[in-house]
Amino acid sequence: MQGRWGHVARELFIFDELHEQGASGYTIQRKIVEELCHMRKPHAEAPDQKAGAEALAELKQVAQEQKVLIDPKRAAATARRVAEKRRLQLLQERQATIGELRLDFLKLVQQGASESTQRRGYDLEKLFARLFRTYDLDYRLSYRIAHEQIDGSFHFRGFTYIVEARWRTAQPDLGDLLDFKGKVDGKLDSTRGTFVSMAGYDPGVLDHFVRNSRGSRNNVIMFTGQDVSQLFEGRIGLVDALTKKVDAAEQEGRALCEL
Repeated sequence: MQGRWGHVARELFIFDELHEQGASGYTIQRKIVEELCHMRKPHAEAPDQKAGAEALAELKQVAQEQKVLIDPKRAAATARRVAEKRRLQLLQERQATIGELRLDFLKLVQQGASESTQRRGYDLEKLFARLFRTYDLDYRLSYRIAHEQIDGSFHFRGFTYIVEARWRTAQPDLGDLLDFKGKVDGKLDSTRGTFVSMAGYDPGVLDHFVRNSRGSRNNVIMFTGQDVSQLFEGRIGLVDALTKKVDAAEQEGRALCEL
């Protein structure tokens, strides 16, 4: 008995020494407890197997209660619940922001011709920037480089897209589209273009643009006013809309794909 209790005393002394070492000692103590809790049964040479098994069971229970030992299944379930709660919270926040954007977009629509086309186009760009941030996508507002005005830009699926946003009563003509494509072609190969025309596109002009673009990079996707309305009304998500447009251009060569 003296030998057994002497052994226990030495173990307690070791834990006391680790306790005095502070954080580093706590880490070692935790590791020891974890290793003991991973034991399925006492050591084969233990004189009292039953008492040893009971001691291990009690240790595991206390370790779990004190958060020293965490049940992997329970931890995974907790992590899933937390992730789902966060996902729902983010979804609610996004829906609330979309609601605000919808109201601001309707105000812009109702202004009609009272605002200059340049001003409405700039206000639309700012709405786009807020929409992109809502989906955790960066959007750079209009900027100017040598001899060029860029209405905006964003990154999506490994490419940079420069933006032309027009809110005019007239549809873009062939020169407008080719000029924009020239801006895109003047950048690195990883650059594409997004042309937004609230007035839509003339089918003949669009067909002529596609035919004139053959032999060069097919690197422009297009949005109409109806597309933009669906985005701000929340009828389709921004990422889903971009994916549909880009997939149609990449897989079928279509510059304009209806949402």
